[in-house]
Amino acid sequence: MSSLLDFSNLERFQLWLADFPYDRQQVAIATSASIFAYISFKAVDTFFIKPYLSPLRDLPGPEKLDSYLLGHLPRIFKAPAGVIHEEWAAQYGPTFQYRGIALSRRFCTLDPKALNHILNHSDDYPKPPGSRAALVQILGNGVLVAEGDEHRRQRKIMNPCFGIAQIRELMPIFYAKSFQLRDMWLNSISEESGEAEVDALQGLSRTTLDIIGLAGFNYDFNALVEGETNELAKAFSELLTPTTSPTERGRITRKSMAVTDRVGRKLVEEKKAALLQEKNDEASLQQKNVAGRDLLSVLIKANTTPGLKSSEKMTDEEMMGQITTMLLAGHETTSSSTMWLLYDLAKPENKAVQDRLRDELSMLASEEPSMEELNALPYLDAVIKEDLRVNAVVSAVIREAARDDVIPLSTPMIDRNGVTRNEVRIGKGDSVFLSITAMNRDKTIWGEDAEVFNPERWFKPETHPRSAEFPGVFSGIMTFIGGPRHCIGYRFALLEMKVLVYALVRNMSYSLPNPAHVIEKRSTIVSRPVITLADGTKKSYMPLIVKAVGRGD
Repeated sequence: MSSLLDFSNLERFQLWLADFPYDRQQVAIATSASIFAYISFKAVDTFFIKPYLSPLRDLPGPEKLDSYLLGHLPRIFKAPAGVIHEEWAAQYGPTFQYRGIALSRRFCTLDPKALNHILNHSDDYPKPPGSRAALVQILGNGVLVAEGDEHRRQRKIMNPCFGIAQIRELMPIFYAKSFQLRDMWLNSISEESGEAEVDALQGLSRTTLDIIGLAGFNYDFNALVEGETNELAKAFSELLTPTTSPTERGRITRKSMAVTDRVGRKLVEEKKAALLQEKNDEASLQQKNVAGRDLLSVLIKANTTPGLKSSEKMTDEEMMGQITTMLLAGHETTSSSTMWLLYDLAKPENKAVQDRLRDELSMLASEEPSMEELNALPYLDAVIKEDLRVNAVVSAVIREAARDDVIPLSTPMIDRNGVTRNEVRIGKGDSVFLSITAMNRDKTIWGEDAEVFNPERWFKPETHPRSAEFPGVFSGIMTFIGGPRHCIGYRFALLEMKVLVYALVRNMSYSLPNPAHVIEKRSTIVSRPVITLADGTKKSYMPLIVKAVGRGD
């Protein structure tokens, strides 16, 4: 019966084709015209109608375009991270708009009340689809990429990994690797000159890679000894290396993700088997060794909590997403932050800061101070805060309005028509750009010396009372963002940085080479230093001169 119906339908279709009044050429012309009309409409809609009808059109901001395709983005790309947004904020006020790709309007604000609204309504301001798709290709569907209920589910399971008690358990790893780097630098010091030039970028990057490997999933990269020869370390390094060719970028991404997927699956399966053995054999809990304390083990334990519904659990793919997320967040960001701190301490104008910090660190008798002992050092705390404020290694975040909304302002804004506004209307699909660098250096918040590395400001809170208005999860600075999507591992990062500084500054002094290199800040995923070599080529490198304390420094 089915075959007869199919035959009947085919016969009717053939009769319909026979009576069709247009030939192939006419159909082709009509189809081409329709496609052209659609593309033309979309172009007009994108470049003219949407920007003109956007509720952001009356906000102050730059007018002269750099490009009819990229709007004002070329000047932003050419300048150091955050500089152009700081200039615009000084010229137009803390709330303004500018043009992005296809002349779309971008909303930018440094206003604390507006920031609180945007960051605390994260479902209304998710990552743009394009940004999220690009991150998924690199990181998988981990907590950094997930949105809405999916993000809340993953974060709930991950919270035990980053509690204070759990982080305290990982301190022996922090110390072991920090001391290993310290000893390598000390051993490189020449007996003749009493000093050595080290690449702080490479040394700290390898140290934090080793730390997150062991602390994150009990995986030994051994990068401090062997470099990036480990297949997972190499794959991740290549994944983050910028390229000019989209084809090459795609090839590297596929190759690197294949390695990450294979190794990640093996790690997850090994952890599951080890935890199952623990349940079946109480003797395996014996020493509570590192294998049971790493973040991935804790995560798998949390994911198998009795009473947890299947719909609330993470899949293996999401688990692997957390591995790449931990590698990115626990490796590049901490190493870069600590590197910029050592660079600032090495500047001649900050010698007194370095000496005072070393004096405070030397007051501790213990070779491996506890978390409480490190947190009780006020000057170390001030130095870390100031570094994270001045040298935010992730310079900005971008969001997209998921619906029409009204954003409140603490500082009234005068629009292009001369009307004073206490709020801003934003349309669904409009981009929201939050410059962390500009927020952390806002002179109306931090004072006229906002761009200067000055730990003393943290002993004078009256000089920056408005910083408390910012929604930052840590001390009013926006480096770890704020709201329900704030950096889940910020306590881990803070303690890791304090251990690194304790190990590296207590017994060594730092200065800049003479003559000093011109250091450029270049942002890829994080801000990295770039120097120009004698032949004109550029290299990611942070040269510092180290001396053992007591050798004529």
